[in-house]
Amino acid sequence: MGDAPERWHLVHDEHDHVVEIVQGRLVRQVSWTRDGVELASRKTTDETVVLKADGEEQAVRLKFGVLGPARRVTLHSSDTEAQTGLAGTDLEPEAGSRAAERAEWIGRHPHLHTARQTAIAAAGVGVPVLVVWLLTLVPWPDLDLPSIPLPDLPSIPWPDLPAIPWPDLPSIPWPDVDLPDLPGWVDTVRKFAIPILIAFFIARGEVKRRRRAEAERAAGKVEKVEDET
Repeated sequence: MGDAPERWHLVHDEHDHVVEIVQGRLVRQVSWTRDGVELASRKTTDETVVLKADGEEQAVRLKFGVLGPARRVTLHSSDTEAQTGLAGTDLEPEAGSRAAERAEWIGRHPHLHTARQTAIAAAGVGVPVLVVWLLTLVPWPDLDLPSIPLPDLPSIPWPDLPAIPWPDLPSIPWPDVDLPDLPGWVDTVRKFAIPILIAFFIARGEVKRRRRAEAERAAGKVEKVEDET
């Protein structure tokens, strides 16, 4: 028996928007209704889903992780805006749902959430590099593959170009420095440490950017509520 449907709600411009997610064993069913009328529905396994109804300007963007409930559901004013993930108004998860519990946990542990997201993003780059390195250590058997006879291609009579008289540059008398021999594992660590560090800092910057965007959206919601009151 599958999990209970996950629902996200938003009242926007006097319209009640509801996005419902039904998680199956292999695919999930997502649907978007406005004032009780279904506008779009889709079955998918994608981590990013955009729902767009025919004849409607608005669109809904859903963001999923590898496991668990939806990470974010946002109402956008256009399909282009939804595809890029810019601007928009976030829907709120139904109280008591796993998505609501996740949002409450992030609110209580923002730094731990940032560190975990950074580690996950860095692992997405570092793990493939590690797998490639491990594959290089496997003693693969030598296979005698048959040679493929290639046809003789005609030679192209390239014209003789004049030689460029480059000036003779003075040589620099660099001192001879005898460096100690390093263990073999040092070269391996040095080879993979730089891309892993780059992936870590890129992931950390992306997580900070997302947090700033969420803070700006939250500030925009507060200003909107104050203007309405």
